[in-house]
Amino acid sequence: MVEDYLRGHSGKDFSPNAVGKALNRSAGAVHNALEKLVEGGYAVRTGDKPKKYSLAPAEATADPER
Repeated sequence: MVEDYLRGHSGKDFSPNAVGKALNRSAGAVHNALEKLVEGGYAVRTGDKPKKYSLAPAEATADPER
């Protein structure tokens, strides 16, 4: 859900709270999902205070095995 939300709003960055409100989910659960997306290379953290995230650039998410 979180990745889909970021894909639908590429080029923008969001706090976990903003995504949580949009998806009707808790900010904590969204934060955990965002951190996993960052670890997987699908999202990037664009700010630390406050924490903000956006979709990773397309070249960063491309599978090098393909």
